[in-house]
Amino acid sequence: MAPRTQWSAWHLHLASNAQSLLDRVVNEVVAPVARSLDGAPWFFIRYWQGGPHIRLRVGDLSPAGYDRVERLLRERLETAGRPSAGEGRISEEAYRAEARLLAGNESGGDRDVQALRSPGVHRAVYEPETARYGGADLMPRTEQLFRLSSELVLALLPHVSDAQARSVLALRATVSAAAALGDEAEQAAFYANSLAAWRAWAFGFGCTEEQVEGMCRIPRGAVKPVDPTRHGPFGAWHAALSDLVTAIRTTTATVPGQILVSHVHMFHNRLGRTLFDELRTYAWLSAALPSPAGPVAFPYAAGPGVSPSAAGPVAFPEGGR
Repeated sequence: MAPRTQWSAWHLHLASNAQSLLDRVVNEVVAPVARSLDGAPWFFIRYWQGGPHIRLRVGDLSPAGYDRVERLLRERLETAGRPSAGEGRISEEAYRAEARLLAGNESGGDRDVQALRSPGVHRAVYEPETARYGGADLMPRTEQLFRLSSELVLALLPHVSDAQARSVLALRATVSAAAALGDEAEQAAFYANSLAAWRAWAFGFGCTEEQVEGMCRIPRGAVKPVDPTRHGPFGAWHAALSDLVTAIRTTTATVPGQILVSHVHMFHNRLGRTLFDELRTYAWLSAALPSPAGPVAFPYAAGPGVSPSAAGPVAFPEGGR
């Protein structure tokens, strides 16, 4: 067996939670650093604990490589991480109010709200969520999918002009992931179970029945057909997830959808979709399932913006802490 990747980690903390700022850091800090890695494994996520930030992991760096990456991160974040007009700075009070809500649905150490951290590059430790992704033997595939998902977002994000485009990409990625399950009945169960669990998450977050129903309501006629077998930029994503499903079925007793839903969640995260947007994704797809008679339907416009599976509840990850 090949040696496991040795990961280095940094948290790029920001003074604002504006999506435009987080996107800019992805485009102007993470992207050029990733391009400089000469094939080394890497991935990123967005996260809230300690304040808004990007978590970057890079594998198998030499001591000199570690210093070079950290220097690039600090140099680029100095400019790209500075909030511009309209990107309001987050206060300790506002951060704690939101973080308390998010922490209430977390487990382990993330149930305790950390203090708001100062903007800048902070060294960190990558803690893989091994159990959540099917065990240690599947982690190399999992971390390769984290990288593929991150690379997709780096390629797509500069071309995302509005929330609707972002939501359609999230829908397309979710359909390509569900198609990896193969069987249409299992795909339908994947959508329905994921929707049920995200609804449960929303209620746990404090949303009312009326608010949840409003987010899940799909306007009649507000759809257009999309062929679920034509994956477009998500072809490699679909193929890698299909290979993962095969490995899950042959080496574990886990229901594949329990793991796929986590990869879909992390794609939404990297793309900058909120948890409410992800609820909306599954509301659309549960209302417009693939069928032998025709393609799945997509919305013309996305609304505003978690999952018992066939085998039980799913806790949603952040791709490793």
